[in-house]
Amino acid sequence: MNAYFATRYAKVKNLPFILKGNSAERKLRLTILISGISSILAGLYMASLNFSIGEHLISLFYCMTTILGIYISAAAFWNNINRHIYIITHSLLISIILLCLFDNNHDFAKHSEYNYLVALTIGGALVLRQQSWYLKQVFPLICLLAYLFFVSTGTIWQDGRFQTDMAHVSGFYIANCSVPVVALLLTVFTARGNYSETDLIKRELSLAIERNQLQLYYQPQLDSHKALIGFEALLRWKHPAKGFISPEVFIPIAEKSGLIIEIGRWVMEQTLRQIAEWERLHHLGDIAFSINISPLQLMHRDFTQDTLLTLSQAKIRPERIKFEITETTFIYDQDRIAEVMQHFSGLGIKWAIDDFGVGYSSLKSISDFAVDDIKIDKSLIMQVFKNESASLVVQKTIELSREMGLNVLAEGIENEEYFEYLKNMGCHLFQGFHFSRPLPAADALTWIKKQRL
Repeated sequence: MNAYFATRYAKVKNLPFILKGNSAERKLRLTILISGISSILAGLYMASLNFSIGEHLISLFYCMTTILGIYISAAAFWNNINRHIYIITHSLLISIILLCLFDNNHDFAKHSEYNYLVALTIGGALVLRQQSWYLKQVFPLICLLAYLFFVSTGTIWQDGRFQTDMAHVSGFYIANCSVPVVALLLTVFTARGNYSETDLIKRELSLAIERNQLQLYYQPQLDSHKALIGFEALLRWKHPAKGFISPEVFIPIAEKSGLIIEIGRWVMEQTLRQIAEWERLHHLGDIAFSINISPLQLMHRDFTQDTLLTLSQAKIRPERIKFEITETTFIYDQDRIAEVMQHFSGLGIKWAIDDFGVGYSSLKSISDFAVDDIKIDKSLIMQVFKNESASLVVQKTIELSREMGLNVLAEGIENEEYFEYLKNMGCHLFQGFHFSRPLPAADALTWIKKQRL
């Protein structure tokens, strides 16, 4: 017998894991199932009770709520659960309101019926947080207002008209009903909120573009003769209260939240617009501009179309553009990546692997893609005088890359010693604070003008 109950208990305990979806969706489905079962149990009991005292019409109403409970319970296991959410939530609300208005044969228990509205208010606030703004904000408020209305007025439909049962000291009564329930609802919203610094940055970052807080800086790239050969466009976020927020802080958040798609599109448009302006006012010669492309941006279905449209509108020669991707890009759909890279290479746009040496790929895997440049990560460059293994890795990377016909750029050049050492290794492209920090557009233009002299 104990084994029998243990088996049944295990099945009930593991019920959430047989429901479909991720953790949040399973919680939603389980809550819907609980609501459905509760509606069935309450409906059956009240239907039988009202039938026994001769209230057949009210008994029929409770039979309908039982049927509604069966539908709700079944919906917890169906596909496209979000399609049923609006029907379920509003059916429950309407049923409870009708119950409060028309079931007037149990005066001793009348106020207990209002508890269903409290449950719907708090339950909606807790489990609908992943749904639309209406369901997660407005619907719980509607339920709360319905509760406050009934509990403070006692409104019922009887003898063909609405009747109320207001307390003698209505203000005191309303306050004692509304204050604790509102406080409970606010507690729910507070408990379910995320007030971490990461969440705050994500919310503010989503508004940074329209508030003109994002800026582009340009860091010069030089050859072995210290002649300017290009710029890398670098994103900066100047927060009105926090000042400049490091890209190492907000870029990972943008990638995780998906905001990087919109931000990447903005960077592309602004960079090409700036290049077009400089080209019109100042001859740029062979200066190239590198634009960082995140893996999510590259894999997005609209990337190719949007980029081609932006290039066309800016009237930029593709040969002037270089897209930089990180090694982690290659953990995604490699066939899709190769197709996109090959398409743009055919137009004349070059591809560079940024931060090479600290990520996923190898020189062999890069040989399978349309890569033109290798940018050795600055963490390796900074170790060439301190770590013999790092120096050997840098040297072999330069040698093998050049044998494969790839250009090699060393990032993070901090002083002349690094420059001379790497130049003697065979590296011929450089970038770092020794030459210049990232520059606002006006200062980058000064570099361009110097190049023309």
